[in-house]
Amino acid sequence: MYILNIEPKPQSRPRFNTRGGFVQTYEDKEMTAWKKDVRYMFNKGTWYTKDELFFDGETVKFDVTFYVNAPKYLQTKKNADALENETLPVPKKPDIDNYVKALLDSLNGLAFSDDGQVAEIHAVKRYSLKPRIEFEMTEIKSQ
Repeated sequence: MYILNIEPKPQSRPRFNTRGGFVQTYEDKEMTAWKKDVRYMFNKGTWYTKDELFFDGETVKFDVTFYVNAPKYLQTKKNADALENETLPVPKKPDIDNYVKALLDSLNGLAFSDDGQVAEIHAVKRYSLKPRIEFEMTEIKSQ
């Protein structure tokens, strides 16, 4: 189980710019910085050397829970137990697939050769007073 003590961030939309008659695509600076932070945190908490990958060609199952910072209007006595136990689901945007996309892109080339190796995903987003990302990766064995 890996725990990244960072506020979950959804994948941003690509940005476009025209220079010299050519269209360039780039990513938002905040998103780039967030991905760099995720890579640093993951690398810091692992035992392997930089040249090794956790999954080099294997098929991967990915279980992840995104603990999103609870907005002020939910931080009431009525919701205190649910927030403390982190059982309150997030029924609002951003979409969970955008959270997953940002995390998998961050781990690309670090935890696995390519995020296309991930064949199974179980993702949850919940409100919390301690925002973070918890995930587990396991190899899917061929039958």
